[in-house]
Amino acid sequence: MSMIADRVVKARNDTWQDIDEQGRKVRRTLGIAGLGGATLDNEENYLIKKLFTAMGAIQIENQARI
Repeated sequence: MSMIADRVVKARNDTWQDIDEQGRKVRRTLGIAGLGGATLDNEENYLIKKLFTAMGAIQIENQARI
């Protein structure tokens, strides 16, 4: 668990952006993305999205059931 946490923190720190090219505050990372699966329910997907958003990730997708 600590190895995964260390890698997440490192990826976030290495790719963190405070300000974009136009000088706007963005406070995000493009080095972390999330992809939810169709077997997760709404509550699990909500918590996963909250976690990734809190870490600064903006690329978060959820696969819908078909």
